[in-house]
Amino acid sequence: MSQAEIEKVFSCLPLLKDFAPEDFEITPLAGLTNHNFRLQNPAHDWVLRIPKSKTNRYIDRGAEAHNQSLAFDLGIAPQASWRDSAGITLTPTLNSSRALRAADFDSDKLLSAILAPIQRLHRSQLRFRGKVDLNDLLHRFYEILGQAEQQSLWPRMRQAERVLSLLEARDSSYVASHNDLVLDNLLLDNKRIWLIDWEFSAMASPYWDLATICNAANLGLEQSQRLLRTYCAGARPMDESVLFDYRGLQRLLSDCWMAAFAD
Repeated sequence: MSQAEIEKVFSCLPLLKDFAPEDFEITPLAGLTNHNFRLQNPAHDWVLRIPKSKTNRYIDRGAEAHNQSLAFDLGIAPQASWRDSAGITLTPTLNSSRALRAADFDSDKLLSAILAPIQRLHRSQLRFRGKVDLNDLLHRFYEILGQAEQQSLWPRMRQAERVLSLLEARDSSYVASHNDLVLDNLLLDNKRIWLIDWEFSAMASPYWDLATICNAANLGLEQSQRLLRTYCAGARPMDESVLFDYRGLQRLLSDCWMAAFAD
């Protein structure tokens, strides 16, 4: 983003209207669908999120705000200090936290901590706005790809359609879900985990969040089995083969998304 664009955002936010960008140390942060910045000065430490122009065609910002507020009440998500209907948010920085790393999943104790907020969310009986329809999502993003990308991904799309038709009879549960549990959205803070960036949150199969984590951490078969056992502790066992199928669907959706929205 240009300096002029950042200055315009400052002028629109009530919490920033008395400041100029020069009043902060501004550090760009990673983000595919948004421009993210950390704003620091002696009195304040915030994360400013500014959605990229085409992102809001595919994200329900009202649902995001509603769902994140419920997750905040559940004690697993930070609450934005300010947001608008276009998805611009200003959120206090969890300044003692760090994003998870794949190596964190090797520790039994840390694995339990990683899964604790996800278990709490999935078992909360909260009713999130929105419902994940994987068939619709896959086709929406596939259809906006260029012809060469579509041809490359077409065999995987056909396979995904077959997998989805079989999953209908094997997995019909929907729970409040984050739906974007990449490692950067799982923050370790004093031995507890915060879930951030609730853009894609909705009702979904519990396998979807678990599949996303497994893929993000590049977990092997034994590691994913261990993760599933830990997640199911005290609850009904889940099917490893269903998780495997969801991992394949998540990889395809991620590839479609990345191809569609990469700058």
